Amino acid sequence: MTACSFKILTVYLSFIFIFHRSHGFKVIQPRNQTVNPDGSVFISCEHDAKDSSVQDVRLNRKPVKDRPKMLCQKGMEKCEDVIMHEENQYKWLFIMLNVGQEAMNTEYECEFTVKKGNLDYTEKGTPTVLLPGQKEAICVPTPTPPPPPPPQSGLLLIILIGLLALMFLCTCIITSFYIRLRCTDKEPENSTYVEMRKAPLPRNQP
Repeated sequence: MTACSFKILTVYLSFIFIFHRSHGFKVIQPRNQTVNPDGSVFISCEHDAKDSSVQDVRLNRKPVKDRPKMLCQKGMEKCEDVIMHEENQYKWLFIMLNVGQEAMNTEYECEFTVKKGNLDYTEKGTPTVLLPGQKEAICVPTPTPPPPPPPQSGLLLIILIGLLALMFLCTCIITSFYIRLRCTDKEPENSTYVEMRKAPLPRNQP
């Protein structure tokens, strides 16, 4: 009886193993992923289940000392800081945004549920560990120096020419007045000096 039971158990386990091998599939995801400088990270989730339809896709967070938490799932209208994109029937891409230091202490697990025939099968991948990347450098624009003032040489030259012209004009006016004044005061060169005779004194009448 014991031998018969052992044979039945062996056949049953073999059947389960063969059945699982024929219907099981594998989930592929990166083991490590580096965070981008802008705080985002891309995690790709793939499966190799042929002749099947994907019923559900999930990205789970697995903290070290806490239960796994679902971050995003197929069919959700909005996931918090996660964007989900279907590249094809075998590959999905999860884009995580605003990844902080806390996210470095957790792992991220891809989970697929596919349908083969009338049965659903669920498999999970090896969790992805995030690696810190280089921080994005903050570009400080270099202040543009003010444009140099326009050259003043032309203006100074015009002012200097105007002052010289004014001085020349003033000199000409002064010289003209001076010459006219000298001509007025100067005696004629050909004039003859005639000494005026004095009138004779009248003789005394007797």
